[in-house]
Amino acid sequence: MNLQLAVQREALAPVAVRRPQVITLASGKGGVGKTHLAVNLASAFAAHGKKVLLIDGDLGLANVNVLLGVSPDYNAGHLLDGSQPFERVVTRVRDTFDFLPAGSALAHLAELDLSAQVSFMEKLELQRRDYDLVLIDAGAGIGGNVRLALSMADEVLIVMNPETTSLTDAYALVKIAGRMGVKGPFQAVVNRVRLAEEAREMHASLQAASRNFLGIEVGYAGYVYRDRVVERALREQTPFIETFPDAPASRCVEALAKRLLGTAPAVVARMSAD
Repeated sequence: MNLQLAVQREALAPVAVRRPQVITLASGKGGVGKTHLAVNLASAFAAHGKKVLLIDGDLGLANVNVLLGVSPDYNAGHLLDGSQPFERVVTRVRDTFDFLPAGSALAHLAELDLSAQVSFMEKLELQRRDYDLVLIDAGAGIGGNVRLALSMADEVLIVMNPETTSLTDAYALVKIAGRMGVKGPFQAVVNRVRLAEEAREMHASLQAASRNFLGIEVGYAGYVYRDRVVERALREQTPFIETFPDAPASRCVEALAKRLLGTAPAVVARMSAD
């Protein structure tokens, strides 16, 4: 895997002009709200004037389009087989927010082999695009397409929720990424928390295990509150940060976007004294 990563990076390097920063959102398991976070974080970045591309990395099982309320004519499969160019596959969501959709129930895209992964990266040609940020909503688990999304990342956001199974699966994901040679940086985001302290405890456990057993540091990006507006926005098929900008979950995403953009103080990942 180290060789694969090096070959992919080198293949892109000679023609690079200004490669956008790639942030991969990944989780060890499904159901942690990763796609909701990816959609709303992309919207927040766009609201800050950044030109953003959101890629649905679960290539054979589309779901980002549902949250955005769009029905694209083409998907990643058309880009991969060469039947449509990048410009026609990408869907414009907002003025500075583009979306590259996955296929719907397409088994041949569910797990790309190595040659198809390399071909997909080449056809994306991210080094030729004028985006500031590319967000990849990786599929759940540690399969081949997830590894592709990790190999492309300049930064990995590990999305968790306050459950023990989420913690163990997040650790497995960090372990796999480390074995692949992904350098990170890695940061944890704890979703659907009731108290900020829940998030700090989850991060502290993941950081301790990753540092002690893998020699990998996992930073603390922050948390998102459990909030009813998430389901309401899903029914309306719009990002909740746009529909309910003052909701607790929206304020959390906005704070996370500012930290990732370097316009807000870093989160101090320590246990409270009380």
